[in-house]
This record gives sequence, structure tokens and C-alpha cells, in this order.
Amino acid sequence: MSRATLSLILLAGAALPARAHFVWLLPGKADAVSMVFSEEPAPDDADLLKKVSHTKVFTVTADGKTTAIEFAQQKDTLALKLDGKGPRVLGAVCRYGVLKRGESPPFLLNYYAKTWVGAPEQRSLEAAAKHLDLDIVPAETFGSAKVLWRGKALPNAEVVLLVPGQKPAMVRTGKDGSFSLPKATTAGLYGVRVKHTESKEGEHDGKQYKEVRHYATLVFDPGRIGDRGGAAPREDRSFAVARKEEGKPKEDPAASKLLADARAARANWDNFPGFGADLEVNIDGKITRGSVDVDAKGKVTLSGLDNPALEKETLRELRSIVSHRLDGSASLKTPCAFADDNADHPLGRAIRVLNDEFHSSYRVRDRQIIVVNRTMPGSRFTITVMENRLNEEKQFLPACYVVNTWDLKSDALKSSQTFHHLWLRVGKYDLPSSVLVVTATSDGKQASRRLGLSNHKLK
Repeated sequence: MSRATLSLILLAGAALPARAHFVWLLPGKADAVSMVFSEEPAPDDADLLKKVSHTKVFTVTADGKTTAIEFAQQKDTLALKLDGKGPRVLGAVCRYGVLKRGESPPFLLNYYAKTWVGAPEQRSLEAAAKHLDLDIVPAETFGSAKVLWRGKALPNAEVVLLVPGQKPAMVRTGKDGSFSLPKATTAGLYGVRVKHTESKEGEHDGKQYKEVRHYATLVFDPGRIGDRGGAAPREDRSFAVARKEEGKPKEDPAASKLLADARAARANWDNFPGFGADLEVNIDGKITRGSVDVDAKGKVTLSGLDNPALEKETLRELRSIVSHRLDGSASLKTPCAFADDNADHPLGRAIRVLNDEFHSSYRVRDRQIIVVNRTMPGSRFTITVMENRLNEEKQFLPACYVVNTWDLKSDALKSSQTFHHLWLRVGKYDLPSSVLVVTATSDGKQASRRLGLSNHKLK
């Protein structure tokens, strides 16, 4: 497909610079990064680079430090001059200028671009976002992303997906600003582009404009181990490598059934009406009281917690509990294969999902998911279930589990958290009544918190 044809498919009727070019940051080999001005994440006419030579580019390292960086033209790209090594996020901001196309009113055009090398820490991504009015943020595990406008979710945004091996596609973000990332069918870079328009008048460089158009791009290589958006859990990397070398494995129906049966055995809130309860949060002896409301769709709302940090952490914990009881994965058909031939492991058989080497891996025993492995930016974690309990329907509820988190690069243990859950039967639903969490960190500290729920009332 020619570039002209691709432009017509993606951007028919859009009023943009000739042939609709955008600023892209492209990760390369040996942590090299280049900037291009093109319709797609690939070099174009070298003469066009002078149009974005005033772009401001920065890097954010693992310690959260933001530094402006220079670049120089090398043939048809602008090569970024990176000092040192290690994971980092790279961003670019370009105020292109005021344009007028056809009968459309004049508009100010702004570009934003982002990529990364290595496995950047969460604080690196957060620091980078402060410099990008329009930003695309992938989820911690590959499969979805979110569009942010000045730090807040942007619903109904126009997103163009350039996925290796697939035709370009346009989607819209949901109410929470999120959208799905399709699977690639060939190796290569993912490209994502998003558009946002402000009805805002103003002046720039002596030219008047009637609106502001913003375009953000994100480019990443999901095939590089350690990159955000899909590194295979460390325990399963040898299996991922074997798959690449030996070709795509076939589904093992026994492995698929093992995961399906374990999902079906978990206690779920069917036809859930929602509930309210009094809430007590105890952090190392400091008690704060409030209330919690959960609606029929699982939306959690807190009242009475006047500490924003405490409210954020409590909300995260309760959302996790609710989402696991409203889990719909039991209806999914998920092809799986065994990761090895060890059927006698004390934690159960190791399995992984096919067609996505970046998916979580599991160990399953006695119709229970005992181990979950996942990756995060700069770290990986394992959830190991120590005890589940059966409810009245003979379905499993979590009672005790441990979450260990390691540094992705050094494998050093960063923290260990032990969770203990208690449940209260209200009507035909098992509702949370207590969650005790004890956290030990690598700096020798230990902390504990308890969420207590009482006076439950179904809606």
C-alpha cells in the first residue's frame, strides 16, 4: 500500500499539513531513538524534518529526573542524543503553528510524541505525562491503553491504530478514555495516534486562530523483553523463547479446561444489586471512618475519608475486591498450553495462554488458580494463594494470599504483602467484611492496614 493510499484511508477529509504528517519517536536497536515527521511511524522525506526542527524533546530516567535532549539530522531522521544507559521515557512537544486549509477556520496545530527504552518506572511515565497535554498510556499488562487530556481521561477520542500485520483501523475511546490494543500478526512497531480539538480562539506568532488541534503519537516494540506493555513474566520467559524458536504451539485441550474450570469455580456475584456499608480504615493504629457504596455495575464510591492519599489507596483496594467478584472470565474461551511437563508441582500445573506471549501465566491446582504471574513497568509480581474457602454454593472465595514484587532488572525482592480476607453472607451474596494487609519492604520496614466493613445493606 502506498503512503498516499494509506493517507486517504486514515485521514479522509482531515485538514492537516500536506499529506497529513505527524511527529513520531521511533525506538531502535541498542536503545537508540530517532524522531521522524511522517504519516506513519517510519522515515519520510528528509526535507520535511526542518518543519519540526523546533520540537522540544526530553527524557525521563528511572529516578524521575527530566532532562531536555538534543537531536541531529541523520539522513531522513532526527537522531536523539541520549547519554548513559538504562530505562527511560522519551517525549516530544511541537507547537507547529497556525494553519488554514480550504474553507476551514485557521487553527493552531500541536504535536506530542512518546516512546521508551527498557522498562521505565511508573514515576518516569507520570513525570513524562506532565509535559504532554495529550498522552497515550498503555495498561500495565498488554491489551489496552488510555488517552489522557491534561491528566484526565478523554472519552470519545479518535484513535488510529497501526498494528503490525493488520490494516490501519480507527476506534473511539470509551467513557474512561480507554481503548483496546489488537494483537499483531507480524513482528514490528506498534503505532498509535490520537486527535483532540479545542474550540479555543487565540493568537500565535502574530496569526489568529479559531481552534486548537492536538495530535499525540505513541510507538513501542512489544517484542522487546522488558518493554512496558507486555514483557513475559520472568518465570515463563524460557517458554516464550521456545515458542519463538519452535513456532506457534497448538492448544492443549486439557490445559484450556484446567483454566476454564478454575475460573468457573470462583465465587461470583450474579445478578448483583449493589450494596452499602460503613467503613473503617486502620493504618498502623490510626483509624479513619467513612462509608462505601457499590452500585450494581461495580462502581465504588467512598464518603468521609478526608485524606486524598488514603482515599485513593482504599478505593484501589475495594475496586479490586469488587471486580474479582464481578469477574466475567468464566465465559471466555481461552486456548492454553502447558508450560512444562511437571504435573506434581506443589502449586499446581503451569499453563499459559496462547496467541499472546505477554499474557499472565498461571498455576492451577484442585480447580483453583494458585499462582498468577504478571509484569509492571520496572518490576514483576507473583500472587500465591495460601488458602481459599468454599461458600454455601461450594464456590471458592480468597482467604489468604501473598504478593511478592521483584525488580525486573536485578531480580531483587522489593516488597512482600500478605492479604487476609473475611466475608459476610448477606442474602445470597458473600460481601467483604475485613481485609488485613501486612507489607514488608526491602528497606527493612513493615506496615499494616485493615479495611473493615460493617452494617452491610443490599440495594
